[in-house]
Amino acid sequence: MVALLLAMTAVIPKAWGASPDPDFTASQGWILVHHGSPREVQKAIAEYDEITREIHPGVFRIELHPQRDGRVAVLLPDGLPAYDLVNMTGWLDTPPEEIDAYGANAWIVSPTTGTKYSLIPEVANTWGDTMLGGTLEGASIRIQIPEGSVSEIPQRVPYLQEPRIDLLSDPIRMNVTLDTNTQFGNPGFVVDK
Repeated sequence: MVALLLAMTAVIPKAWGASPDPDFTASQGWILVHHGSPREVQKAIAEYDEITREIHPGVFRIELHPQRDGRVAVLLPDGLPAYDLVNMTGWLDTPPEEIDAYGANAWIVSPTTGTKYSLIPEVANTWGDTMLGGTLEGASIRIQIPEGSVSEIPQRVPYLQEPRIDLLSDPIRMNVTLDTNTQFGNPGFVVDK
């Protein structure tokens, strides 16, 4: 009986999005996937979760809300590590194994500065490993997806207004385990000057 209780507590998170790294703060934001059913988007997120490596694992909740126009809103009640919010958006834009779920953009708030960015894929980059972002104030950035590095760019990237989304009372729910290690991947989503 004691062994069963110990096994059960091992899988129950202490707090959603909690980290053993005391410097970790999740980025708030969400992702909008333009093509694919909720189940196809769920599968693509599960595939992303499978390839990630966790030094300081944290469990994060994800909700999928299908929209009337066929898109899927990916809501993040606990936020995500900034690195993963950007990388998951890139993955959902062109997931390698999913031909039916694709086309994504996102909104992210830097946990360090509080600045909110809209993110879009940089379509001119055929490698697909960069995104562009813009703020309401007119700042424009480029994100190197694999590393999470962010730099200002002179090119104007307009801020995409967040669309009104339909929230379901019973969305598709899933959890992902991601790395909350603040020694990697620009955890504060800070722009290099």
